[in-house]
Amino acid sequence: MLINNATLEALRTGFKTLFQAGVKKAEPLYKAMTTVVPSSTRVETYGFLSDFPVFREWLGAKRVKSMLEKAYQLINRDFEATIGIHKNKIKDDNLGLYGPMVQGWGEDAAALNDRLAFEALALGHTKPCYDGQNYFDTDHPMGKGDTPTSNMSGDGAVQPWFLLDCSKPLKPILLQEREAPTFHMVTDPQDSQVFLTGEYLMGAEARAAAGYTYWQLGHRCTATLNEENYVAAKEEMAALTNDEGEPLAVKPTHLVVGTSNVAAARNLIDKANLAGGESNIYFKDVTLVEAPRLP
Repeated sequence: MLINNATLEALRTGFKTLFQAGVKKAEPLYKAMTTVVPSSTRVETYGFLSDFPVFREWLGAKRVKSMLEKAYQLINRDFEATIGIHKNKIKDDNLGLYGPMVQGWGEDAAALNDRLAFEALALGHTKPCYDGQNYFDTDHPMGKGDTPTSNMSGDGAVQPWFLLDCSKPLKPILLQEREAPTFHMVTDPQDSQVFLTGEYLMGAEARAAAGYTYWQLGHRCTATLNEENYVAAKEEMAALTNDEGEPLAVKPTHLVVGTSNVAAARNLIDKANLAGGESNIYFKDVTLVEAPRLP
């Protein structure tokens, strides 16, 4: 194969097509539990209320709550994947492995949001949310007296599993998109990298970040995943109130588990009947999300 601008551009176009095919092939899991927000700068600042906005009886003057009552910043992270193709491989048309690899990049790029969302979930007990506490914590300030309130439970018996209320317009995980994954390839024979190494560089870049919205929408548990602990976690979420002491009507819609809790989750949620033959009242009680990125 002759190396010139036309052949290099054709090669770039072909690889870009494979990259996009990989993007389309991917089946991400993050969408149900995330609110996706476009970003236009390196750092975004979000304003939150201290709790959910709910209707209250109008007696006297209206009580105005400011969206800047709580501020939360999220910094975009940079991601890349780059390799070089030696010019002799192009001349010899020895490119058989590069096509599948580029398509694999596309699939991995499409899974970036999954990676960020589940990473945020997994690290929620170590990363702060809008109230300054870790997203999963035992002492979130709640109500008029800032009563310490927990959205985590368990004794560490198993890897964590998560209950999420994804029924609200604002989902538990905040996914910030600055630049979607984009494929690039150098097609200039006079490029300095080509002159020095003989390699034409190609790769993909993206910028994004993931964080948290309301901690009341999530619960982290490390107790054995069984009916008793599942019900207890649901009840803790249902018991949450706003500053006025009114129920927030939080009800989990999704159970998220990693690989070690899949069997227990399927027994609890996906089996219509129990071992003795009686009906399982928690059959399809929530949507089960099996996340291979979680332990």
